[in-house]
Amino acid sequence: MIANRLNRIVKNSLLIKNPKKFIQNNNSNSIFINSTSSINYLKSYNNNNFLSFSSSSILESKNIGKIIKEMEDVKMNEVKAVEPTLEATTTTNKISEQQQEKEKENNETKEQLEKSNIVTVIENSATILYNNQNEVFYNPVQEFNRDMSILMIKLFIEERKKECLERGKPFKKIRVLEALAATGLRSIRYAKEIGEDLDYILANDILQTAVDSIVKNREYNNVPEERIKPNLGDATMVMMENRTHSKQYDVVDVDPYGAPTQFLDSAVQAVADGGLLCVTATDTAVLCGSYPEACFHKYQSVPVHRAGFCHEMGLRILLHSIEQHANRYKRHIVPLLSLSVDFYVRVFVRVYSSPLEAKKALSKMANIFSCIGCGSFHIQPTGVVKEEGNSIKYKVPLLNKEVGSHCQHCTKQYQFAGPFWAKRIHNVDFCKQAISFLEKNPTTFNTSRRMYGVLTSVIDELPDQMFYFKSDHFTHTLHLSTPPTAMIKSAILNGGYKVSSSHVLPSIKTDAPFQFLWDIFRTYAKDHPPKNLGPDSPANHILSQEPKNKIDFTKNPLAKGEHPDVPKYFPNPKENWGPGSRATGGKSTKKRSSDEANVGTAGENKKSRNQNKKKKNPTTTTCIYFIHNKCFKGDKCEYIHSKPTDSDQTTSTTTDSIETPTPTTTTTTTTTTADK
Repeated sequence: MIANRLNRIVKNSLLIKNPKKFIQNNNSNSIFINSTSSINYLKSYNNNNFLSFSSSSILESKNIGKIIKEMEDVKMNEVKAVEPTLEATTTTNKISEQQQEKEKENNETKEQLEKSNIVTVIENSATILYNNQNEVFYNPVQEFNRDMSILMIKLFIEERKKECLERGKPFKKIRVLEALAATGLRSIRYAKEIGEDLDYILANDILQTAVDSIVKNREYNNVPEERIKPNLGDATMVMMENRTHSKQYDVVDVDPYGAPTQFLDSAVQAVADGGLLCVTATDTAVLCGSYPEACFHKYQSVPVHRAGFCHEMGLRILLHSIEQHANRYKRHIVPLLSLSVDFYVRVFVRVYSSPLEAKKALSKMANIFSCIGCGSFHIQPTGVVKEEGNSIKYKVPLLNKEVGSHCQHCTKQYQFAGPFWAKRIHNVDFCKQAISFLEKNPTTFNTSRRMYGVLTSVIDELPDQMFYFKSDHFTHTLHLSTPPTAMIKSAILNGGYKVSSSHVLPSIKTDAPFQFLWDIFRTYAKDHPPKNLGPDSPANHILSQEPKNKIDFTKNPLAKGEHPDVPKYFPNPKENWGPGSRATGGKSTKKRSSDEANVGTAGENKKSRNQNKKKKNPTTTTCIYFIHNKCFKGDKCEYIHSKPTDSDQTTSTTTDSIETPTPTTTTTTTTTTADK
């Protein structure tokens, strides 16, 4: 019994798991101890000589039971202090185990969520795994962009082969640099659809999640590793590192989210001599004139504000910016195809090294004087280049004689904008080759029908004429009913001028002077007179002049274009289409639903959330016009027609101070308040 009590003391103090094998009863007055640690511990409580040690292992005492009782009382506090420590240690171990289990469950849940958030997207020959949490950017609306890019690269390769054959040089497989690869869809499609003439593609992106996506999708599509080389890096730095002659790429594709201006300087250096540069810009609001200050600091150009031809203006501003960057390195561009479709502009240009042609850029740019009243404009080139024999002279042009301080048609002022690209924006022969390819391979692309229509409108478009007019531009200014577009085009053709539409939208692009165009509508207005014209309105000034040209509205067979049976203008790709949301790179904690992952739905949800955001609740708001005795809707009014309490009145006055009609006098205000 005594040994057991002593065992408990030693066990609690020394944390010995099994002290019984150390402490055993020898007789009633002595205990045998065979543990050195136990002996040392008991000696520390021998201050009063209660215990005597006859040897190193024998504990003797006449009153050993009393002594042990005292030891139990003395050690009680220490035992209690040790127990919480043991419990805390045990609790800590349990918490650690729980955390590990919880972390394991979270990882399993995360893996399940990642699997559930992965969407398989099939586009032509490629199948990609797309994370709908927006870690990597993907927009299905731009399938047309990718299809057209593949077609342009195919035709560029054929053109390169012809050039090598003419020069007697062997053709080398082309290398492609995709500066902003995102999911890798474009690179995978390039690798699988361009053919054996492709050496490899450097698929670069600044996000690690994007590079991981490229590797995953490359393996998923069974594309050889040497065919697509993923690269993690800043696009500008990667292109600058490859600007030397031996490292330059034959094709450089820059398709950013927003403006491409920060990449243009390095892009024009990274492309080889005679190579193909493909550039996309999705900041069409900036290019089209909504934010002239932003357009100037990005593109060093100012667009015409609220012009009907704003999309073509945006195309020409982008080409001007690319040319300016190329000229700094004694290079120049030759546009093959320039498109404004959906929400973006896309240009395909070849870049050549030529100091002489870089100097001629002076004559390739122009500014515009556009009337703020009637929309008439004059093009003013930035320079003139004259070649006389073997000499070339560069001159500053004189101001157009027709440009005065005010418009000669409506007497309103001009606004000045530019500079922009003033030469051809398409290579018609190259586009005809593209149409021929689509005719031979109608099922190669999912958007072949639309591609064929757009390219047909491109070759029908007047190549040397800048800017177009919407069919209602002139009638809107003159307050007239709009005649059929074919009727207007017939009058232009019968007058001996050329006319076409634009690839952007159904419109009128012509080389006829504005005097002739206004005469068309002056003649038309005689049979369809306008109403309520102001004396100083542009319409009154224009219609007050007699026509100087004889106008013939006889139907012309070419009024509907050279290819009237080819569909050229297609509806929007999908509802609420647009550039989509910028990739977060996995940094965003907010997860999108599977419905929001589809492009456009997120914008639709945002629009529905903001619907009537500032509108007040009719069931809890008193009609402010009723308060001032000015509501004439009566029972049809959706707001409350009852006299509010003082507290409601104070709240209503504070909230609706802007909307409340101003009382005429102080007396009226006092009377109204008293009536309440």
